[in-house]
Amino acid sequence: MSYSYPGGAAPALCDVDLDLQEGALTLLAGPSAGGKSTLLRLFNGLVPQFHGGRLAGSIEVAGLDPARTPARRMAAIAGMVFQEPEAQAIAETAEDEVAFGMEQAGVPPFEMHRRLDALFDLLGIGPLRHRRLSTLSGGERQRTALASVLALEPRLLLLDEPTSQLDSEGAEAVIAALTGLRDRGLAVLVAEHRLARLLPVADSVLAVEAGQVRALTPLAAAASLDAAPPVCHLGRLLGLDPVPVAVDEARRALAGREIPLRRPVPSPCTVGAPLLEACGLSVSYGAITALGGVDLTVREGEAVALVGANGSGKSTLFRAVAGLVSPSRGAVRLAGRPAASRVQDRTAVAGLVPQDPALALYRDTVRDEVAETRKLRHMEHASGAQLARWGLEALSARNPRDLSVGQQQRVAVAAMLAHEPRLWLMDEPTRGADHLARQWLATTVRQHVHAGGAAVVATHDFETAARFATRVIGLDQGRVVFDLPAARAFAADGPCATQIARLVPGALTMEDLS
Repeated sequence: MSYSYPGGAAPALCDVDLDLQEGALTLLAGPSAGGKSTLLRLFNGLVPQFHGGRLAGSIEVAGLDPARTPARRMAAIAGMVFQEPEAQAIAETAEDEVAFGMEQAGVPPFEMHRRLDALFDLLGIGPLRHRRLSTLSGGERQRTALASVLALEPRLLLLDEPTSQLDSEGAEAVIAALTGLRDRGLAVLVAEHRLARLLPVADSVLAVEAGQVRALTPLAAAASLDAAPPVCHLGRLLGLDPVPVAVDEARRALAGREIPLRRPVPSPCTVGAPLLEACGLSVSYGAITALGGVDLTVREGEAVALVGANGSGKSTLFRAVAGLVSPSRGAVRLAGRPAASRVQDRTAVAGLVPQDPALALYRDTVRDEVAETRKLRHMEHASGAQLARWGLEALSARNPRDLSVGQQQRVAVAAMLAHEPRLWLMDEPTRGADHLARQWLATTVRQHVHAGGAAVVATHDFETAARFATRVIGLDQGRVVFDLPAARAFAADGPCATQIARLVPGALTMEDLS
């Protein structure tokens, strides 16, 4: 099977041959824009029925041709959760969202209530049942979207980055649900960039790059893929055979073995004047307290990883700092002064990159997106050098809406920070990002803070955060519960332990090993 998008210069997928079996969990791995999302959309007919383009070869799902079967029928067989759960939401509350598809399919009320109860329990989202979708975090929306698709009891489940916005507990709940559903005969096809949790439970791996698809065993993927988790790279470095796919496996293989550490000369990190001061900051959405008296200070030269469960208040804190929501109590100071009332004035100092990149993109080309920000700030237009600074030269003439979510995320970073604010507020910037994009982000944040700026990055991606953070702040139910140096937070006994820290005393990332 081969497929090309309308006007595409090259096939998005080329000569693909594969079989998916009932009761199997298949993991799609590969770089952004390599073809993973396109491959998922073949199985429910969105490609080519919605996207158009040219399809060659054949595909069959449960005896049907998805390219010619009505979407309504295919949706009940091959259910899909998109990378952007915000884009597939329809109803007002979580319960109504999960019930909507069942209502359209004519599921009897008694059966509908049975499925609702079972799904909210299965995915650990019972407390969200009567919440408005507009009050949910990105991760909470992601699990609600998954419940809405599972409610139709499809035979094939298609998931595009299902854990990219989830905290550890939420990700474990989703993976436990997937393995349980697999055991009942459901076929699961899941595309992910962060493989640490899924590689150990996958039955097989499809490596997708530049439209080509290669079938691998999980062990072969661990031994060969650049996107493999740190524990796999450690196994390769030490010549372990087989390469471990999980920390427990690696710990057994490394028992009694001493691993040398790299001892670099620490680069000086000068911490300067405060760029952000939040004093007793509280925000409520009706009866829901999203922030409850947050006090924190971020200074020049600091890169802060802001961590916490979905719904802990991370995005709300950013919105309050940027002036997008009004606090019920407390105050914000930026660069030593009381924060201005206008959002435009606040974001001149504290640039905010939202969790959903689509919120930041509305021009017809990437170049125009970056230029628009600079134009609104009365700055010179974006030059080739400025686009290069964000790694966007090759994408400059592309329409942002035609890019992968990982690429859109980088464009959103560039567009929202093109005026070079001193403080960066970045909400889940590694969402949909491949391993190269995560490396780029870590390097870019380090360069910014070493030049005297500061960054606060809300993230569930501890492995990437350990590469740039100087400090880690944890939120829980709208309150600061810890504020630690990065070396303590990411250590084996810290609240955000990395895979390498759990295996090699004194190390946090592969960069610490010789």
